[in-house]
Amino acid sequence: MSVPDNTNSPKRPVAAMEPEGRLLHQSEFAIRWGDMDAMGHVNNIMYFRYFEQVRLEWYDQVVSAPLASTSEGMVIVDNHAEYLKPIVYPAFVKAKMYGHTPGRSSFISTYFLTVDDVLYTRGSSKIVWIDMAIGKSMPLPQPIRAQLETDDIP
Repeated sequence: MSVPDNTNSPKRPVAAMEPEGRLLHQSEFAIRWGDMDAMGHVNNIMYFRYFEQVRLEWYDQVVSAPLASTSEGMVIVDNHAEYLKPIVYPAFVKAKMYGHTPGRSSFISTYFLTVDDVLYTRGSSKIVWIDMAIGKSMPLPQPIRAQLETDDIP
């Protein structure tokens, strides 16, 4: 399987390609040498960890408590990534998380990973809010629903 090489294609501004939904959180971090695999680029599982990192930073900001210390929280029921360009060490990644399509207990989160304002990876997850004690879905908390339905960026 070949990896798409976008180096010769015209560069569109990342803002023109950003996913639907509201920007919920963004984070910047350096990749580590250990994030790479034998092929010389970031291992595919690490992209999901980058999505997780920005998602947990968002959660901590909105809920103001660590995920494991609350009676309710979120689980991921579906996860996708589209690898547009391989990220290689050294690189400084900007991860953005967006949210849209709120339901009773869930919403869709989308992710953009860029390096130097060039899109390398996009992804999505379906997040379901649950009652941790019984392991069942529950209505989205009002502060989260409000974030998904407003133009305000936290």
